[in-house]
Amino acid sequence: MGSKTGIGVLPILVVGGAVVLLGPQLVPGFPDLLGDLGGQTATEYQAAPGTKPRTDKCTADQLLKQRQCDDVKVVLIDAAKMPFIASNIIAAWSEGKPFLMHKDAPGTDDAKRSVVCGSSFKKQFAEGSCDEYVFASTVEGGRWANVRVQEVPLREQKCQGGTLRQEYRRAGIVEGCAFIVVITNPAMVATTPYAGVDIAKDQSCQS
Repeated sequence: MGSKTGIGVLPILVVGGAVVLLGPQLVPGFPDLLGDLGGQTATEYQAAPGTKPRTDKCTADQLLKQRQCDDVKVVLIDAAKMPFIASNIIAAWSEGKPFLMHKDAPGTDDAKRSVVCGSSFKKQFAEGSCDEYVFASTVEGGRWANVRVQEVPLREQKCQGGTLRQEYRRAGIVEGCAFIVVITNPAMVATTPYAGVDIAKDQSCQS
Protein backbone atom coordinates (compact mmCIF):
# COMPACT_ATOMS: atom_id res chain seq x y z
CA MET A 1 0.00 0.00 0.00
CA GLY A 2 1.51 3.30 -1.02
CA SER A 3 2.26 5.99 1.50
CA LYS A 4 2.64 9.72 1.14
CA THR A 5 4.72 9.98 4.31
CA GLY A 6 8.05 8.90 2.86
CA ILE A 7 7.91 5.64 4.80
CA GLY A 8 7.18 3.63 1.67
CA VAL A 9 4.91 0.66 2.20
CA LEU A 10 2.54 0.47 5.18
CA PRO A 11 2.15 -3.07 6.57
CA ILE A 12 -1.28 -4.67 6.77
CA LEU A 13 -2.62 -7.18 9.27
CA VAL A 14 -6.00 -8.91 9.14
CA VAL A 15 -7.74 -9.11 12.53
CA GLY A 16 -11.27 -10.36 13.06
CA GLY A 17 -11.98 -10.30 9.34
CA ALA A 18 -11.11 -6.63 8.98
CA VAL A 19 -8.00 -4.88 7.73
CA VAL A 20 -5.68 -3.30 10.27
CA LEU A 21 -3.63 -0.59 8.66
CA LEU A 22 -0.42 0.04 10.49
CA GLY A 23 0.28 3.72 10.18
CA PRO A 24 3.60 5.42 9.47
CA GLN A 25 4.98 4.49 12.89
CA LEU A 26 5.00 1.43 15.14
CA VAL A 27 1.75 -0.05 16.40
CA PRO A 28 1.62 -0.42 20.21
CA GLY A 29 -0.91 -3.23 20.03
CA PHE A 30 1.58 -5.55 18.31
CA PRO A 31 4.92 -5.11 20.15
CA ASP A 32 5.97 -8.75 19.75
CA LEU A 33 5.52 -8.58 15.99
CA LEU A 34 7.00 -5.22 15.21
CA GLY A 35 9.36 -4.36 18.04
CA ASP A 36 10.09 -0.79 19.07
CA LEU A 37 10.88 2.25 16.94
CA GLY A 38 12.81 4.29 19.44
CA GLY A 39 9.82 5.07 21.65
CA GLN A 40 7.91 6.96 18.98
CA THR A 41 4.17 7.27 19.47
CA ALA A 42 2.48 4.78 17.17
CA THR A 43 -0.64 4.85 15.06
CA GLU A 44 -2.96 1.87 15.03
CA TYR A 45 -6.30 1.76 13.31
CA GLN A 46 -8.71 -0.66 11.70
CA ALA A 47 -11.11 -0.19 8.81
CA ALA A 48 -13.48 -2.39 6.84
CA PRO A 49 -11.80 -4.46 4.11
CA GLY A 50 -14.02 -2.78 1.53
CA THR A 51 -12.50 0.61 2.32
CA LYS A 52 -9.02 -0.49 1.27
CA PRO A 53 -9.19 0.94 -2.27
CA ARG A 54 -9.91 4.33 -0.70
CA THR A 55 -7.64 4.15 2.36
CA ASP A 56 -4.74 3.01 0.18
CA LYS A 57 -4.70 6.57 -1.14
CA CYS A 58 -4.44 8.14 2.30
CA THR A 59 -1.90 8.51 5.08
CA ALA A 60 -2.64 7.88 8.75
CA ASP A 61 -2.51 11.64 9.29
CA GLN A 62 -5.25 12.21 6.74
CA LEU A 63 -7.44 9.50 8.26
CA LEU A 64 -6.93 10.20 11.95
CA LYS A 65 -6.28 13.93 12.08
CA GLN A 66 -7.79 15.46 8.97
CA ARG A 67 -10.77 13.02 9.05
CA GLN A 68 -10.71 12.90 5.26
CA CYS A 69 -9.70 10.16 2.84
CA ASP A 70 -9.93 11.05 -0.84
CA ASP A 71 -13.51 12.34 -1.23
CA VAL A 72 -14.85 10.52 1.84
CA LYS A 73 -15.06 11.79 5.42
CA VAL A 74 -13.85 9.70 8.37
CA VAL A 75 -15.47 9.04 11.76
CA LEU A 76 -13.29 7.61 14.52
CA ILE A 77 -14.54 5.09 17.08
CA ASP A 78 -12.12 4.45 19.95
CA ALA A 79 -12.09 0.81 21.08
CA ALA A 80 -10.40 1.82 24.34
CA LYS A 81 -13.62 3.65 25.25
CA MET A 82 -16.15 1.52 23.33
CA PRO A 83 -14.80 -2.05 23.03
CA PHE A 84 -18.21 -3.69 22.56
CA ILE A 85 -19.45 -1.12 20.06
CA ALA A 86 -16.21 -1.54 18.10
CA SER A 87 -16.78 -5.30 18.21
CA ASN A 88 -20.29 -4.89 16.81
CA ILE A 89 -18.99 -2.72 13.98
CA ILE A 90 -16.30 -5.23 13.03
CA ALA A 91 -18.80 -8.10 13.15
CA ALA A 92 -21.17 -6.10 10.93
CA TRP A 93 -18.37 -5.56 8.40
CA SER A 94 -17.70 -9.29 8.32
CA GLU A 95 -21.41 -9.89 7.65
CA GLY A 96 -21.36 -7.57 4.66
CA LYS A 97 -23.15 -4.61 6.22
CA PRO A 98 -22.44 -1.25 4.53
CA PHE A 99 -19.07 0.30 5.25
CA LEU A 100 -19.86 3.49 3.32
CA MET A 101 -22.59 5.55 4.97
CA HIS A 102 -24.30 8.85 4.21
CA LYS A 103 -25.43 11.32 6.86
CA ASP A 104 -29.21 11.60 6.99
CA ALA A 105 -31.24 14.69 7.83
CA PRO A 106 -31.26 15.74 11.50
CA GLY A 107 -34.10 14.33 13.56
CA THR A 108 -34.53 11.10 11.61
CA ASP A 109 -32.47 8.84 13.86
CA ASP A 110 -35.02 8.21 16.64
CA ALA A 111 -37.54 6.67 14.27
CA LYS A 112 -34.88 4.55 12.59
CA ARG A 113 -33.47 3.37 15.89
CA SER A 114 -36.91 2.28 17.05
CA VAL A 115 -37.17 -0.06 14.06
CA VAL A 116 -34.17 -2.16 15.06
CA CYS A 117 -33.78 -1.36 18.76
CA GLY A 118 -37.44 -1.12 19.74
CA SER A 119 -39.57 -3.58 21.68
CA SER A 120 -38.28 -6.50 19.63
CA PHE A 121 -34.83 -6.11 21.16
CA LYS A 122 -34.59 -7.82 24.54
CA LYS A 123 -31.57 -6.79 26.58
CA GLN A 124 -30.18 -9.26 29.10
CA PHE A 125 -28.52 -6.89 31.56
CA ALA A 126 -29.79 -3.93 33.57
CA GLU A 127 -26.91 -1.71 32.42
CA GLY A 128 -27.13 -2.92 28.84
CA SER A 129 -28.35 -1.09 25.74
CA CYS A 130 -29.05 -1.90 22.11
CA ASP A 131 -26.31 -0.84 19.72
CA GLU A 132 -26.94 -0.75 15.99
CA TYR A 133 -24.53 -0.55 13.07
CA VAL A 134 -25.01 1.00 10.59
CA PHE A 135 -25.85 4.14 12.58
CA ALA A 136 -29.44 5.35 12.85
CA SER A 137 -28.24 8.83 11.85
CA THR A 138 -27.40 7.60 8.35
CA VAL A 139 -29.45 7.12 5.21
CA GLU A 140 -28.61 3.42 5.39
CA GLY A 141 -29.77 3.11 9.01
CA GLY A 142 -33.05 1.65 10.23
CA ARG A 143 -33.16 -1.11 7.62
CA TRP A 144 -32.79 -4.67 8.81
CA ALA A 145 -30.80 -5.68 5.73
CA ASN A 146 -28.15 -3.07 6.62
CA VAL A 147 -28.10 -3.31 10.39
CA ARG A 148 -26.52 -5.53 13.01
CA VAL A 149 -27.62 -5.15 16.65
CA GLN A 150 -25.80 -6.20 19.78
CA GLU A 151 -26.13 -5.47 23.50
CA VAL A 152 -23.45 -3.15 24.86
CA PRO A 153 -22.97 -1.23 28.12
CA LEU A 154 -25.25 1.78 28.44
CA ARG A 155 -22.19 3.93 29.13
CA GLU A 156 -20.76 2.94 25.75
CA GLN A 157 -24.06 3.79 24.05
CA LYS A 158 -24.04 7.26 25.60
CA CYS A 159 -20.38 7.66 24.71
CA GLN A 160 -21.08 6.76 21.10
CA GLY A 161 -23.88 9.33 20.86
CA GLY A 162 -21.61 12.13 22.02
CA THR A 163 -18.72 10.85 19.92
CA LEU A 164 -20.76 10.79 16.72
CA ARG A 165 -22.01 14.34 17.28
CA GLN A 166 -18.44 15.50 17.84
CA GLU A 167 -17.04 13.52 14.91
CA TYR A 168 -19.72 14.83 12.53
CA ARG A 169 -18.82 18.39 13.51
CA ARG A 170 -15.08 17.81 13.39
CA ALA A 171 -15.13 16.14 9.97
CA GLY A 172 -17.70 18.57 8.56
CA ILE A 173 -20.21 15.77 7.97
CA VAL A 174 -23.60 17.21 7.06
CA GLU A 175 -26.69 15.79 5.41
CA GLY A 176 -25.73 13.78 2.33
CA CYS A 177 -22.01 13.48 3.16
CA ALA A 178 -20.41 10.08 2.62
CA PHE A 179 -18.21 8.74 5.39
CA ILE A 180 -16.50 5.62 6.69
CA VAL A 181 -15.68 4.43 10.20
CA VAL A 182 -12.12 3.88 11.37
CA ILE A 183 -11.56 2.14 14.70
CA THR A 184 -8.64 3.31 16.81
CA ASN A 185 -6.97 1.09 19.43
CA PRO A 186 -8.28 -2.07 17.74
CA ALA A 187 -6.23 -4.28 20.07
CA MET A 188 -8.80 -3.32 22.73
CA VAL A 189 -11.87 -4.49 20.80
CA ALA A 190 -13.98 -6.85 22.94
CA THR A 191 -13.41 -10.49 22.02
CA THR A 192 -16.44 -11.87 23.87
CA PRO A 193 -20.09 -10.72 24.07
CA TYR A 194 -21.14 -8.21 26.72
CA ALA A 195 -21.85 -10.08 29.98
CA GLY A 196 -22.96 -7.20 32.18
CA VAL A 197 -19.49 -5.82 32.92
CA ASP A 198 -18.06 -2.65 31.36
CA ILE A 199 -14.53 -3.72 30.38
CA ALA A 200 -13.43 -0.50 28.68
CA LYS A 201 -9.91 0.56 29.58
CA ASP A 202 -10.98 4.21 29.35
CA GLN A 203 -14.38 4.89 30.92
CA SER A 204 -14.04 8.67 30.96
CA CYS A 205 -16.41 9.03 28.01
CA GLN A 206 -20.00 9.18 29.25
CA SER A 207 -22.02 11.06 26.64
